[in-house]
Amino acid sequence: MSANDPFARLPEAASFTVTSTTVANGAAWPPEQFSSGVPGGKDVSPQLSWSGAPEGTRSYAVTVYDLDAPTGSGFWHWAVADIPATVTELPEGAGDDTGSGLPDGAFQLPNDVRQARFVGAAPPAGHGVHRYFVVVHALDVESIGVPADATPAFLGFAMAGHTLGRAVLVATAGTPATSESAERIEVSRLVPAPADAVFAVLTDPKGHVDIDASGMLMDAEGHPVQRPGDRFLVHMDREALGDFPLGRYDVEVVITKLVPGEEIAWTVEGQFRPYVRHIYGYRLEPAEGGTLVTSYYDWSEVDEEWRRRVVFPVISESALKATLGILERTVRRRAAA
Repeated sequence: MSANDPFARLPEAASFTVTSTTVANGAAWPPEQFSSGVPGGKDVSPQLSWSGAPEGTRSYAVTVYDLDAPTGSGFWHWAVADIPATVTELPEGAGDDTGSGLPDGAFQLPNDVRQARFVGAAPPAGHGVHRYFVVVHALDVESIGVPADATPAFLGFAMAGHTLGRAVLVATAGTPATSESAERIEVSRLVPAPADAVFAVLTDPKGHVDIDASGMLMDAEGHPVQRPGDRFLVHMDREALGDFPLGRYDVEVVITKLVPGEEIAWTVEGQFRPYVRHIYGYRLEPAEGGTLVTSYYDWSEVDEEWRRRVVFPVISESALKATLGILERTVRRRAAA
């Protein structure tokens, strides 16, 4: 990654010291500081202690920023404002959903997944090592005066003229481009609806027909699914794609994972053995303005016989994106019915 300085075009400020029992400067984040969407990740904010702030400091702010995220603007993982000047430490886990470890008067701003809490590292597989700038900002005002729903970038703009000093610690994280990570596609979309409304479509067999972007799903039979192992029947028409002369046939959808309101995944059992064993799924996360829905397709456990027959993935990233758009439309229509 580039060695660019995130403070290069900001007003100069004195330096002071920040340390952490969670991670050393320049070292990799422990697993707990990764996103809960990463195996072992728990979205636990780091412990921080600081000292030597400039004279005249009247409050602090803390930010955690991934400069190397492939967004064009980096990625804000955490932002805390209005920490009293008498406070020089935050315990590990202070940045949970309720800000349980924050001092009176301090508050968390929504991060780049629009959650007012700490969200852990999740660098894309094979994208290299990312740098996470953990910064304590010493300010010359007791309150920086930004609204609780402001973005971290707006906080930074407001702090520019009030920053006396910065204490900086840099942590790192990377996700190797393993064969498993290379055999999975994920796309996300903010759906302006509550998670239960989205989940109602995904657990309804006919909902699967409603959101199909391929044109293959003709109809479905069965009750809404409630737990892993539940099944329903789908009537297919391969002629809609014009690729394989399979005509009309039926498959069974088998639920492999179901966490109400949070995640659903399934595989398909058709007329050929062995079964393919690729996985389709959705993860749902509350977000400002609705629900962040992530659609994924995983072919890491596909039977070797099928790998010799078919080139995977059999579904493209653009098709997953199209399905998310249709999902949003379906949720809206059902709400209006």
